[in-house]
Amino acid sequence: GMNNETIYTIDVLTLDEPLYIVGCGVRVKHGTPECFPSINALIDNFNKNCMASKIPNKSQPYRRFGICVDHVIYDDIIEFTYITGVQVNTPLSESQRPATTILHEIPAGTYARIQVTAPNEDIAMSTSYMKLAQWIEESTEWEQAPGNECEVYPKEDTDAIMELWRPIQNKKTPEKQ
Repeated sequence: GMNNETIYTIDVLTLDEPLYIVGCGVRVKHGTPECFPSINALIDNFNKNCMASKIPNKSQPYRRFGICVDHVIYDDIIEFTYITGVQVNTPLSESQRPATTILHEIPAGTYARIQVTAPNEDIAMSTSYMKLAQWIEESTEWEQAPGNECEVYPKEDTDAIMELWRPIQNKKTPEKQ
């Protein structure tokens, strides 16, 4: 039957090399009624048009990423671009990838990573954001670093299994007075 349990683990992930994502993006304003429908439509179109199958040189195993980039804040509204895409082995040039796609680089560095398995995608999403923020907040060693967080979906058939990566850095030790 359906498993109603939500399980998660949190660890520190070090990327020695950047990762490359090829996908499609949509510009949205956080907190507006059209924000999530726009993102969901983007993902639906990406899946319906089998975009992943048209992107060459995909890394194995398959991973779909959701990344929020290019944040602009004005009038208390955060505007950003949401990218959905798949990981590829090399940074594909424009001529090597489908016309409507963009290339995004996830920089090498240190990330706090939560891996969640939940009964559904909404619980997976809320658990990821809540528990990872709490872990970073309570950490004596790490703090959030500049950069973009990434949602990672390792299964093609469900978003109830996901990861969230957030850039972190060592907390600065206060100087002795």
